[in-house]
Amino acid sequence: MSSYKSCGQRSVTQRARPSPSRLYKRFVAGVQDYIAGTAGSRVSRWVIWVVTMSQPQTSIVGAGISGLVLARCIRSVPSITIFDKDSVRRGSSRNSYGITLHPWAYRPLLKYLDLDEATFRRKIAVDAATGGIGRTASPSHTAIQGTDAASLRANKQKLEQMLKEGLDVRWDHSLVAVKSNESSSTLHFSNGTQTESTTVVGADGVHSQVRRNSVSPATDFNIFPFAVYNGKRRISAVNFDRNYASYMDGANIIEQRHGQTLLQITISDRTEDLVSISYTYSRPARDQDPIFNPARSNSSATDIPEALFHEVGELQHLEGPFKDVFNVENMRKDRLLNWLMRTIRVDATDLRNAADQGVVLIGDAVHAEPILGGYGANDAILDAIELAKHISNKGTDNLSQFIETRSKAWQKSIEDSEAQLAVMHSKTTPSL
Repeated sequence: MSSYKSCGQRSVTQRARPSPSRLYKRFVAGVQDYIAGTAGSRVSRWVIWVVTMSQPQTSIVGAGISGLVLARCIRSVPSITIFDKDSVRRGSSRNSYGITLHPWAYRPLLKYLDLDEATFRRKIAVDAATGGIGRTASPSHTAIQGTDAASLRANKQKLEQMLKEGLDVRWDHSLVAVKSNESSSTLHFSNGTQTESTTVVGADGVHSQVRRNSVSPATDFNIFPFAVYNGKRRISAVNFDRNYASYMDGANIIEQRHGQTLLQITISDRTEDLVSISYTYSRPARDQDPIFNPARSNSSATDIPEALFHEVGELQHLEGPFKDVFNVENMRKDRLLNWLMRTIRVDATDLRNAADQGVVLIGDAVHAEPILGGYGANDAILDAIELAKHISNKGTDNLSQFIETRSKAWQKSIEDSEAQLAVMHSKTTPSL
């Protein structure tokens, strides 16, 4: 590379570095000029670069709810980057399904989003496109287990798109390794890039690579004995209005029980022309159960046993939407998945040791809960808000204190979700 030389001077590349005291004086003078608005563009850029490089670098792994909420809540903190394994295209179109948000979780978030509750609901409700507000249960029905009148059925994709506005998300960054020392951690990604951070937040879900690489490699899932299958389907708005609307009576989630077998139908998204629904068939596992396979791999989740269709076909007295949705011939055309009901408990000592090296987990990465009966998205929001408060008040030091303040809540949320799962499949639970 050629170097610029002026008459009687050494090249820029050969020039001696300024002494620390001279650098400091130059920095102070530059800041003063910058504040006064008299600094030249080169000095201004130099001052901004020094200020930026002196800030702690915080990396959030995972652009799901917990990672995005955390970034939104500490947007005033410099040098925060979110890394996600999905591609840009996948990141903009993923997760178009419904989740239930409860007021104790989403209301504390509203002030960070600068939104009132009515506007928030209109932006992310599964039925927002047709003027709905995400009502979970109809006025004529008993509330769905675990919900109240203010609970909101939200489209997860809409929520994530709203949260990530203005954030620095680096897509196509699949984490493969975390190497930590006393002062920083280096993240290595499958695309060959790497980044050094003083703080790493693992917000990368139940299969967290941060947890596996840096926090607690031996931690494994605890799988509960429930056979659960989920399907997705799109129906025309005309069909919905004719055969579903009156039965659902303004609700976005309905359920029916047959003994200990639970049938659920939920709306994932709705437009003027189409309604996307999701449905689950679930029951406690039995001895020698042909539809319960706790050892299945992630890739075999789409392997649906014929015994499931035989079992569904034997259901009697199905009414309204349930008769249409849980029709075997219709189900065979749908995308079905075998869901495992599982939790994760990460050892507190492992969490503290990782926190002392600037690595912390939030959301499903540290306390995964069953999809049915769990409060995963809600607890993820609270985790992110509480970590944001810690960082805002105390910086990124003493992250083990955050672990101590949240660990009891994590334990309780797991226990509550386990109990809820059992109650949902109890014969004594009242049917809607």
